[in-house]
Amino acid sequence: MSIIAEINPKDELVFPENKIILLDGRTLDCYPSVPPTPQNDDSQKELFVNNAFYLLAHKERILSDSRMFLCPVPIQNGLAYTGTSGFHKPTLGIYIEWWLNCEGTLLTDKKGRRSLVYHLAGSPLSGANQCCTVDEKGKIKSVTLLPFKNYWSPFMKINQRYTQAKNKYQAYTLQQVLDILNCESLGEADHGDND
Repeated sequence: MSIIAEINPKDELVFPENKIILLDGRTLDCYPSVPPTPQNDDSQKELFVNNAFYLLAHKERILSDSRMFLCPVPIQNGLAYTGTSGFHKPTLGIYIEWWLNCEGTLLTDKKGRRSLVYHLAGSPLSGANQCCTVDEKGKIKSVTLLPFKNYWSPFMKINQRYTQAKNKYQAYTLQQVLDILNCESLGEADHGDND
């Protein structure tokens, strides 16, 4: 049984004060929230999609800092009949946990080109869907995911796990996350040159 199957969003999950517990059991310290600065959703969406593989490559760093984990991702997923309920305000950490724990979210074609599922839209009843992936070069493609429930249900469960934390604790913007990761990568490269 997968870790996702064990999550029941109807169970009231209570994290310790100023902490969140990730799917793999690690505990992250959180910081009380300050009013967020409004961001342009279109530019943030483009930033996320264009850097999806870079962000996934830095999963351990993102999963070690609650402000990175709780970084808002302005992708609005949704289902027919229920709309966006259960999909509100996904975060970078939620996407990382979904990509790591939900089989089929990282796709590889016959030529070995990889793509990540980043947008979910379809019917929970019929399973008909039109979702989106982005490849390593930033090319977006429309795809049908089957069976659809195997994708949207885990995403919803992971997303709902952190609902209170998203409203309560500080989060970096995507640009801040990318700036920190770039700076740390440069620092590691410089350090390696001095050895």
